[in-house]
Amino acid sequence: MIKNDRVYGTRDNEIHPFFKAKREWSHVKDKILKDYITCYLRTIHRRGRPIIIVDAFSGPGRFGDGSEGSPLIICGAIDNAPKRGVGLACVFSDSHPAHRIALEACLAKHIKGGVAEKPLADFSEALSRALAVGQGATLFFYLDPYGIKDLDFETVKQIYERDTNQSTEVLINFNFKTFMRMSGNWFYSDSASEVARKVKEAKVETVNAVMGGDYWLGIVTDPKLDKIQREDLVVCKYTERVREFFAYTYSVPVKELDECAGSVPTDELAKYHLIFGTRSPRAVVYMNDVAINALEPYFRQFREGLLFDMTPGRYEPCPIGEVKGAIIEVVDPRPVTRPQIFEAVIPKYFMQRRQKDYRAVIDELTFTEKRLFPDRRTMKRKTQLNDKTLLSTKPWPGGEGE
Repeated sequence: MIKNDRVYGTRDNEIHPFFKAKREWSHVKDKILKDYITCYLRTIHRRGRPIIIVDAFSGPGRFGDGSEGSPLIICGAIDNAPKRGVGLACVFSDSHPAHRIALEACLAKHIKGGVAEKPLADFSEALSRALAVGQGATLFFYLDPYGIKDLDFETVKQIYERDTNQSTEVLINFNFKTFMRMSGNWFYSDSASEVARKVKEAKVETVNAVMGGDYWLGIVTDPKLDKIQREDLVVCKYTERVREFFAYTYSVPVKELDECAGSVPTDELAKYHLIFGTRSPRAVVYMNDVAINALEPYFRQFREGLLFDMTPGRYEPCPIGEVKGAIIEVVDPRPVTRPQIFEAVIPKYFMQRRQKDYRAVIDELTFTEKRLFPDRRTMKRKTQLNDKTLLSTKPWPGGEGE
């Protein structure tokens, strides 16, 4: 039920105006969260460990227009998750007192059912609680702060340094525009020298603490870089810092559609970057499709209704011949299945093609080009592969397994 008596403002007893209505980019961000958590819960229970999902910057739980916030999205995914005898629980927190009150009311059913606890006061408390009760458990952290100052690298690193034998994943909202404000309140149009002047007057040590180093300084003051290159490189280097702890770490840009009807679309800076960290190649396969599906409306505007495909070069997939070569390399040493190919190839070409596209390429290599050979004993139909079909680069003894 939508509450109409909410007061919006910046005081402790008011809901932040951001939560009056969910904006387009928040719909994209929340779709990524919802779709990925659904995939995650569908398979992670097979580890046989309790599962804890942490949403450390939860907000009030619901927007003023009735849209669900991340806490209700997460709890809804848990309600629909397979029940396989493992514990499922959530830890929520928010530093804003009015948000915690509203959130507790939104989560009343889930708190009563034991899925969630009363919201904690801040990220630090949520982190400590999850690490304490989650020893031996599977942990997923969703960190979506209002800015980036709460993402102190040394604090977040406690997640990264968790025992690598335990499953740990993170999805972090890195807001580049907030980074710009914190590092000197510079603008896209500012020259490198102007950015450098403003950075000198900023709280550089605070930014360094968030970024895990001062590597960003040379990037934002480099006169050879334009605004897109600055953004890409800063986010890339931050992602590399997280990758020091997770084998698979990627940035998913959350983009806005160009609302100028009839205009030629332009590739602008992302509203957010979701930094995804995992140690599981299967998780990368899931997030790959989730991210592509969520961002498809943005990329479609560069193709549909235009004389030429105007997809920005940085988002163009690599040539299909390169993908075929990569698949052959995976299969060449020993026979493998289709899922094993996905887990080897998709992390290399993240967010370029969906699983179904790779299936089509594998079919082409098998049935058209005859560069892959299926063990027909693992097939149900002679012309249809399945996820248990073994594929080799050499013919099978006895005529491909027949």
